[in-house]
This record gives sequence, structure tokens and C-alpha cells, in this order.
Amino acid sequence: MSELQNRWYNVVLKNLTTSPSLTQLIQPAPPLEPSDTALWARENTVPPASLTFNRQMVESAFFFDEYATVIQALSVPESTLVTVIGSGVHQDWLKYLKGLTPQPDEDRLPDVFYAWAMTYHPEVANEGVSALRDIVRLRVLQRLLRSYQGPPPRPAEYLGGSRELLSMLSNSRSATISFDSATTSGDVSGTWTRGVNKDFSGLWAGADRLDATTTRFARSVVTVEAELGGYVVWPVNPDPRWYDSSQLHEAYTKHSSPPWAANPQTHWDMAFGEKSGRLQRAIASLLVVERLTSVVTSDAAFPPEDQQVIKAKAAAGLWPFFVPTGDGVTNKADFDGGKLRLTTTAPAGKPLVIGAHVLPTARYLGGSSAIPGERDLC
Repeated sequence: MSELQNRWYNVVLKNLTTSPSLTQLIQPAPPLEPSDTALWARENTVPPASLTFNRQMVESAFFFDEYATVIQALSVPESTLVTVIGSGVHQDWLKYLKGLTPQPDEDRLPDVFYAWAMTYHPEVANEGVSALRDIVRLRVLQRLLRSYQGPPPRPAEYLGGSRELLSMLSNSRSATISFDSATTSGDVSGTWTRGVNKDFSGLWAGADRLDATTTRFARSVVTVEAELGGYVVWPVNPDPRWYDSSQLHEAYTKHSSPPWAANPQTHWDMAFGEKSGRLQRAIASLLVVERLTSVVTSDAAFPPEDQQVIKAKAAAGLWPFFVPTGDGVTNKADFDGGKLRLTTTAPAGKPLVIGAHVLPTARYLGGSSAIPGERDLC
């Protein structure tokens, strides 16, 4: 099944004109619920290093949770301000601040400091307000992220929502994926995972890829004609109300304290390290389709008992899209002389997420390559 899945991956890249340096296929592909939170949940994922991401087999981390963990491990100590303005001026500032009634909100402290410093210590006003802004910005962000984590927890918002996605799909171009396993290469060594493609289903959703029926299917000549009535590349952008790319960039490019706290519960390797880092990559965009018609054929002759199993399992979703039956979706398995024909249809207005563009953290944060000492593998 691995060879067939690799061949399918290559033909998707070719037909949808997408890059092997960042594309990942996603299975299964149930229709998205018509809500912003359902769409955001698909975006809020740290994908695995595999050309296929099976959401039923692999428990992935949430991007928001890993991002928040990193931000909470950072610190810009008060000593940063002291170093910039001097201990004497710092004592004068604290004395002035203590005497204010009412006490200013934390996010107003830089403005209050600047007005005070321009009056009494103008020589350090600009450097001091810059340092204080860094301190306050991180504290405010950390407090905001804690509010998202609850109780009760709040969904992490992303820019754009269900209505905008449906509008894009209704105005998008159609696409066709034509596949013949006999003529399509299975070489995926030049992809972003250097050939790693794992944790995918067999012939139906949940089927073991080494299952005997799946193996019979995978070893046959398989063809696919898939008509995508709508196809869009949907950009994934965390809402700037909670996402601060500059703070994450600072954490990623520096291993020491600051910006990391002196004794953080999470350190750099736990977040970004090649062996066990939980935030090594992120989703830059989703590949979304609607109005799907997929016809799959196999030249293998399936015995009656296999035919019964395939028909019984078809509702779970069939290779290669694995769209479960229901909500307007149909899956049908027919046989002619034991030879298989699978038909899957999905209606308009029911978006299916079939893939994603995945970036390593360095590129996601705007870098062209990994930092020194890190491999360039997503």
C-alpha cells in the first residue's frame, strides 16, 4: 500500500500543481461543519513529518497549545530596564509610579514612563521606553494566553471563517486528478520528508494498510478519475489577537536567557528540537475541495467474501479521499466479474480538507532555511 500511496501523492502534486517541498495529504476528509470553529480546528494543528497525515491514526498537537507553552516559558526581566536606564533612575521611576493614584493599567506603563522620563531623565527616555515595552508586551501576551486556556477554554481564532471559505470555493476553478498506478512514479525521495510516508489507511478508512484485501487492491493496476468542482488553497493565519510572530521568532532564534526564562519548564529543545520538539512545523495553508466525484477502478479479481467486506466498509470512506457517507456524501462499491469500481460523491457547500502546505518553523517564521546546526527537514 505504501507504493500506491506514494504514487497517488505524486499525481496529486502534478494535477493540482503543488510543491513536493511542502505538500501533505490529509485523511480522512469528512465534510467541514458550517462553523468558524470547525475550520479553525483544522488549522490549529502541528502536522507530523509524513507525506500523509491520518487524523484518525496520529494524535497531533494543537498549534495554539505549543505556541502558548513557548510564550509562557519566556521572560524579559525587570533587570533589562535597569541595565538600560541605570539603577538610580529605576529607583526614581518606581517611587514615582508608586505615588500614582489610581495606578495605571500595565499596558499603559510605557506611555506613563516616557512622559515621566522626558521630564526628569530625557537622556534615557527612548531606550527605557523600548525596554519597558518589551517587558509589558510579553506580560500582557502571557496573561491573554492564560485566559484562552480557561476555565472555560476558548477556541483559538484564525483569520477568515467558514463563510469566506465557501465563497472562495463557489468562485474557484475546478480541477481534475487523473491517476494510473501503472504509469505513475512512486519515487518520493525528493519531497520535504525525504520519502517518509506513514500512518495512512488501507482501502477504507480505518483499514490496516497490510490488510489482505487492501494488499490485493494495492498490488493491482489502480486508476482514479477525480473531478473537483471547486478547489482552493486556503491560507492559514493565526489571529494576531493571540499570535505574536515576533515573540515566537525571538524564542526560536535564541536558545539562551533571555528571552527564555532562567529555569523554564519548557526549554528550546522541547519546543523546536529535531528529535522531540513539539513545534517543529506548522500549517501554512489547507487544500480544500467541494463537489467531488471520484471513480476508482482496480483490475484485481476480488473473491465474494472480499466484495462483501468492501461493500460493508464503504460507508466509512474509501481510498483515496476517505470521505465518510452522510451529510450528502455517497460511497458505492460495485463489482464486475470481481473487478472493483468505487464511486464517491460529495455535494456543493460541503468543504473537504484533502491536504495542507506544511512549513518547518524556520520558514514559517520568515526564514529561508533552518538555523545553524539544524537539518532542513520539516
